[in-house]
Amino acid sequence: MIKFFRRIRKELLKEGKVKSYLTYAVGEIFLVVIGILIALQINNNNERAKERKKELAFLKEINLDFKSNKAQLDSIIKYNEVSLHAGERLSKILTLFDFENPKRNESNRHVADSIGYYIDLVWRNKSFNPKNGTVEALLNSSSFDLITNDTLRRNLISWKDVLGDYLEEEQLAVKFLYEEYGPWARSTFEPDLDNDPQSVKALFSKEYRNFTYHRVGDLKNMIDTANSEGIIDMINSIIKLTETDKIDN
Repeated sequence: MIKFFRRIRKELLKEGKVKSYLTYAVGEIFLVVIGILIALQINNNNERAKERKKELAFLKEINLDFKSNKAQLDSIIKYNEVSLHAGERLSKILTLFDFENPKRNESNRHVADSIGYYIDLVWRNKSFNPKNGTVEALLNSSSFDLITNDTLRRNLISWKDVLGDYLEEEQLAVKFLYEEYGPWARSTFEPDLDNDPQSVKALFSKEYRNFTYHRVGDLKNMIDTANSEGIIDMINSIIKLTETDKIDN
């Protein structure tokens, strides 16, 4: 092809057709420019295709992480709701007993058998440990620019703060459980004696009731925070925005 164009140029110059040669030269330059532009466009399309492939891979990983986070958080909320119900029932049961009036206690024996069951539920704990690896990797690298959806970008940037609001309530509850109630319970109750009089007395003490009220308050705060501070809505939004099978490839 190059030899062909050279032959045409020589023929035009040999015949003294300068005007025709100039017209030809301009046309040749135009064709070269068009060829370069087409090559650049093809290269750009290839690069965009590679970037889109990388983006979809990240979206898939994020989607899997947040589906796992949703399942875990839903489980924890239900877990805490059961513990909250047990705490409220336990608080009511404890107020029915009166060491100064044994007959009153006898009349409430039908609820006494459930105390142990409720105690086990109230003082248990399950913490939220979300998967954040993919989001952290994106936010700390230039790969974050691959995410093209603006709403998803904002959600991923805000995720750490929204998560922190929930974890703050959870950490306060865990701190109370292990640093305040736990030491008191270990020093107060006799684990090897089911009918230890001092343990029974401690169970119906003002201190134990206060600990129970505090625990009920912590459980309510964790459940309310999960529902009101946006963590559930954000997880659902991120899952929806990263469903690769619903995204136009």
